[in-house]
Amino acid sequence: MIPLIQKIEAKIKTDPYNHLHYIAIAKAYMEEGDEERARKVVAAKRNLPSQDPSVHLEWGKLCEELGMVRQARESYEKAIALDPDNPESHFRVALLYYEKGVWERALKHLQRSVILSPQNLDAQKMLASLYDQVGFTGSARAVQGSDRKIVPSFQTISLDLSEEDIAIILNLFQGREFGYARYHLEATGTPAHSHVQGTLGFKEICGHLRGEETYGVYQLRGDRALKFACIHVGIPWRKVVENTKNTGFLTLLEDKVQHYAREILEKAREYGIPAYLENSGARDQRVWFFFAEFIPLELAQRFLNVLLDKIRAPFTEITLSLFLGIKGKGIGYEDNPVMLPLGLNPRTGRRCFFTDDYGEPYEDQLLGIRKIRSVSRREIQGFIKIAENRRYDWVSEKTSDSLRRLEKNCPVIGEIKRKAGSGRMLSHEEKMVVFFTVGFLKDDFRVLHSILEPCPDYRPKKVDRLASRLKSNPISCPKIRELLPETTAYLPCNCSLTVPEGGYPTPLLHVNPGLVPVKEADTISPSSLEELMKRYRYLLDRIDELRREKEKLELLLQEFSNSDRIEEIKGRL
Repeated sequence: MIPLIQKIEAKIKTDPYNHLHYIAIAKAYMEEGDEERARKVVAAKRNLPSQDPSVHLEWGKLCEELGMVRQARESYEKAIALDPDNPESHFRVALLYYEKGVWERALKHLQRSVILSPQNLDAQKMLASLYDQVGFTGSARAVQGSDRKIVPSFQTISLDLSEEDIAIILNLFQGREFGYARYHLEATGTPAHSHVQGTLGFKEICGHLRGEETYGVYQLRGDRALKFACIHVGIPWRKVVENTKNTGFLTLLEDKVQHYAREILEKAREYGIPAYLENSGARDQRVWFFFAEFIPLELAQRFLNVLLDKIRAPFTEITLSLFLGIKGKGIGYEDNPVMLPLGLNPRTGRRCFFTDDYGEPYEDQLLGIRKIRSVSRREIQGFIKIAENRRYDWVSEKTSDSLRRLEKNCPVIGEIKRKAGSGRMLSHEEKMVVFFTVGFLKDDFRVLHSILEPCPDYRPKKVDRLASRLKSNPISCPKIRELLPETTAYLPCNCSLTVPEGGYPTPLLHVNPGLVPVKEADTISPSSLEELMKRYRYLLDRIDELRREKEKLELLLQEFSNSDRIEEIKGRL
């Protein structure tokens, strides 16, 4: 009988690119005790091109038997790239990463293995063990299919709840008019939430405080306004998993998180803004701000960003994020709930509680809730104005004079300024009108900043960047009417402008006619038909515009003058 190795060698000669032949001959060498020749086969032939995931899986197993751990991981990763839904590849590479101490990758592949093969008890056991080491008791119990209910290690909330207590909580955490979120853990131990139709009430809040369920609120109301927001300070998930065995380092990072959260708290109080600190049960902190009324999302975002600008940048080992009810998705955003405090964190099974400045939980959490003070919209706008005006000074005699003349003579600019001054959002068209009028004043954009500063979405650096790119001419009055037909329809336009030859009507003529570009008459060549037609169309449009203004004036004169004097007044005009 021909020896096995010779048979395989013969097959290799006829089919030299077949991986299975090389795997077979390497195994034959191992059976004969010649591991050195088996390793040479693996080193020489493992990287031959192949799009078959089962081939790379077999190479991985062979490498494991030979103690070639790095090569085994590479082969398993190739198999996963070609077939992401193979649970065996995920589990085998997870074991290798686990043995090496690369916890993050081990966790990722174990989670995938549990999803693809729920009957793999070894994968579940290892994943639960890893969660326990990280401190995520709730996730570990979810993986093993244990009862979700966890008894907190200490109790800081009285379970003797009154309707008044619940009403206070519901009033503080108002959000979307209809619907809320229920948090749960997937079979892999990862947290998730589901939308619940209905409204939060006494029963749901009681269940949340008792730890029976964990609920969240969608912060944004239908008009994209919110009544509370928070800044989340935490440790990146990657850092937590990487340092599973290094509890001392994780404790150090947790201290940094608490210290930075206290800095935010102290800076807010320095400006008279009430803020409240919460330990949310997973080595993280949340700094809460409650508003006396619903305010625009952009104003809340601007408020938090201005506050953070007053604080040094966070350590590189910690993360900082704003909870404003939205989450990036693709090229847009989607509504994202925020987990209510005072319940149990599903992942860790630990109680979330409000703390004092030193991180100690209040003895009576509900009493602390009753003492929360909401910040008014006026306080927020005052804080933003004080904080930002330390860097930018818009006030000057020349600036205020130019702005007063524009407001007095151009009703459209005056209306836009009043709208912005009330703290409302300007539309894209209104911003265009502002930029292409006052943006051309030779005042380093001071009037532009003074108009836009009260708007919720105002960003000084962004305004400077956009204004510096203005290369075209100032906007004309007809273009303003085209952009804002609804606004100009009810505003009386009684401008008496002296339009220079070759120029055009624009609000900037009220301030400085020299800002309006003038086309010299001699630049129009009689031999250029295109230029002549363009000039002709302009004059026709100008005649129509003057005719419409004449008709408006006649109507106004009829309203405010008696019939006996109307002809006399028209004669004077």
